[in-house]
Amino acid sequence: MATVTNASDGVRIHYDDEGRGPAIVFHTGAGGDSRIWQAAGYTTGLQGFRHILIDQRGRGRSDRPTTVESHQMECFVSDVRVVLDDAAVESCAFWGYSSGILTGIAFGTAYPDRLRGLVGTGALPFCNLAELPPLDPEAWIREDVAQGGVGHEVDSLMISEHDRFPEAIDRNVREGDPVMHALDRLGRRRWRGPLDLYRRFRPPVLILTGEKEDQEEETKRSAALLPNVKLVRLAGVGHLGAFYRSDLTLPHALPFLEERLR
Repeated sequence: MATVTNASDGVRIHYDDEGRGPAIVFHTGAGGDSRIWQAAGYTTGLQGFRHILIDQRGRGRSDRPTTVESHQMECFVSDVRVVLDDAAVESCAFWGYSSGILTGIAFGTAYPDRLRGLVGTGALPFCNLAELPPLDPEAWIREDVAQGGVGHEVDSLMISEHDRFPEAIDRNVREGDPVMHALDRLGRRRWRGPLDLYRRFRPPVLILTGEKEDQEEETKRSAALLPNVKLVRLAGVGHLGAFYRSDLTLPHALPFLEERLR
């Protein structure tokens, strides 16, 4: 385990550094912290690689900054760079889940020479987040906290997808601070991405999307703009199952990672 301070704003970022071999950064985005990758079997299923598991700011054992400015995409990208520098990793693959995919796209656009491949589990929006309808900060934070933060989203997905996270993952996600979840959403709404970045993104991409999510097929439209992408629809699962069913994702991701990192 390690903690590094981002000198740009003094926020401390926790990460686990496990295994030996070519490096893969794991990033969960707004739900849960780095431990859910271990709970879902990714670290044991990816032997022969070095695993850099980041707790996004506001999650897990990382600091919890309390301003919207501290939760903008530029901060998440800077945190990844700081972690890689601290771990002495020049280049890596990146595996993002949910909004963690967007962090990977933003990082790979800013630092293309440091990203050898991106695996994304979830859907890709066909829009720029900054162009979505604006949120009233005070009202949004109040409402999101009252609903329980990301737990409310998980409940909605359980109903729509007729599925649920395994207990350890579900508990980890629901333990997240609702204020941090609200600030995350507000901060991301200031980002002029991902739509404007797709055509500029050069590293190879593998997108793993559950067939029960992305009903409007935004991911297919978004993927068509990426220069070097493979899109896989995972049968029988939605946004929840596409993550915790590592038995479905690893057979696709492993050859992709082997080709880019070995």
